[in-house]
Amino acid sequence: MAETPKYSVSKKQNEIEIRQYSGYIQAEVTVEETNYKSAIERGFNLLAGYIFGNNISRQKIEMTTPVQASQSEKIAMTTPVTVTGESSFTVAFIMPAEYTLETLPQPKDNRVHFTRLPARSMAAIRFSGYFQKETIQKNKQRLSHWLEEQGFETEGDFIVAGYNPPWIPGFLARNEVLIQIKTDDETKK
Repeated sequence: MAETPKYSVSKKQNEIEIRQYSGYIQAEVTVEETNYKSAIERGFNLLAGYIFGNNISRQKIEMTTPVQASQSEKIAMTTPVTVTGESSFTVAFIMPAEYTLETLPQPKDNRVHFTRLPARSMAAIRFSGYFQKETIQKNKQRLSHWLEEQGFETEGDFIVAGYNPPWIPGFLARNEVLIQIKTDDETKK
């Protein structure tokens, strides 16, 4: 079974959880795509190349789950302000816990870089199926609505996470939408 980031659950309601994650390192690439599915496919291939040995020391790294993607819309800074319609996605693999920034092999592909994420609180909603825009959007809205009802404030972008290889039937696939929550005074219980 593939390694996943360690977390504890402080609150759960149906398919929504409030989680406390330990810190971890992720390898990531930024790709220009029009949707999550194509961004994940393209980003996955670049990151898989790195962990399968496309690095300076040709070292293989164990595959972990989930594959994560977050989207940020590009907005032109002109008058009038217009949205260009292009999207930039960051696709990430979590690195196995045994590695540090100093011990990870150096990528040959300069598009692959590392980010150390500190311990943090995240809200997550679990769903099955494929990475369809409508399904992702529906789960973002459900999670946002629930967080607002519960009085949580969020920060950062939504993250879409997939835990299964592409040959797993959609109805069995584990996917999530996550977002970081602010924890000024201890996470609400």
